[in-house]
Amino acid sequence: MGILIGGPTRRNSAPSIYLFCVVASASGRNAYFVMAAWIATDVSHSASALAILLALGSAAELLTSNLGGALVDRFDRQFVCVGCDLIRLALMLLTGFGFLFGDALTILYVSWTIFAIIDRTHSTALQAIIPSFVRPENLGSFNSVSYVGMQTGNLLAALVTGFTLTATGTYLTPLLPGAFFILSLLALLAILSRQQLSSAQCCSVNRSIRRLDLMPTTFTLQSLKAISTMYALIYAMGMLISVLGSAYVIHELEGSALQFGYLEAGWALGSIAGCATFLVGSALSRRQSVLFHLTLAGIILTVFLVLQSFLLALIQMTILGFSYNIARVLIDVRVQSTVPVGMLGRARSQIHTICVGIGLLAYGAICVMGDAILPSEIFGLFGALMIAVALFCYVGMDRGGPPEGRLV
Repeated sequence: MGILIGGPTRRNSAPSIYLFCVVASASGRNAYFVMAAWIATDVSHSASALAILLALGSAAELLTSNLGGALVDRFDRQFVCVGCDLIRLALMLLTGFGFLFGDALTILYVSWTIFAIIDRTHSTALQAIIPSFVRPENLGSFNSVSYVGMQTGNLLAALVTGFTLTATGTYLTPLLPGAFFILSLLALLAILSRQQLSSAQCCSVNRSIRRLDLMPTTFTLQSLKAISTMYALIYAMGMLISVLGSAYVIHELEGSALQFGYLEAGWALGSIAGCATFLVGSALSRRQSVLFHLTLAGIILTVFLVLQSFLLALIQMTILGFSYNIARVLIDVRVQSTVPVGMLGRARSQIHTICVGIGLLAYGAICVMGDAILPSEIFGLFGALMIAVALFCYVGMDRGGPPEGRLV
């Protein structure tokens, strides 16, 4: 109890409470995703319904991500998170109520679209809080621990939501993510009682926002364009895996739900291992490169097209999860360490706009092609695209610049 009382110790408790908030928020987010994915597929009896659901959310994020980033930079970020948690909680209650009187699929489409906007703003604000209580030299390790907490929340939500869907049915399931959002809200309120952003910082932030910063296509941070494009392809790879993973197991491996669960566990295990690399030592983390992980992910994806076996797929999923989360930590550390505090929200939202744009194209391709092309063929083609982009970026790389710029 001593760490929660007093002067310096009171501030030191903020990182621990923040991590609890990350776990609770990730649990609620993934619980809602698992619920929505299952209900959409079960009601429509088609995998395309899930692609449409995710495409609607991606389109909403694409159009509003920069607006959310501007809100994060204009107002106190902790208050923005609190407001988003309240809206997410209300949305879960309304979704469960809507299931009682309306078409479940229509309710999900509307609910998921709204949720995508609010949840993206919450995630941007939550990430932008980190530099306020973490030293620059500790950004890599703290972000990696944050992602471990996020993966832990995802795993917890996947286990609990499956049981809840079986035990309670459709109507009461939205109460589960709502409960997690309450925990996230309580953690944020605890942080607010211990730490506040300075009023001087808020004032400087207010003056720095321009109208053009709200446009979804704007990307004023020239130094981050190349790394953001590479990261966006890795991000889209994760989106493809989430949509096509089950279809790959069913149609090509002819496997069971248990085997699909093993593949998901392999991804989670690789994700945690990837984040843990930043805790090994600073020398290892400095040798990480988004360009390297773009190439690695591309090569692994192309193997799906050539070789197909459950054991190999398990290894591939583990490596992809490993690479994916290292890239996420790298981009967060790069943004937090190079972008002024007053622009963190917009910088992160601009990067996410590129990610969602590429992911939306991938979802659109899946919706158009339907079952005409196998999941492994989509993986292989996208992997070839990632390798081609990696080669293009490598040829155009400025090798005369500073080592940090060349690595990432």
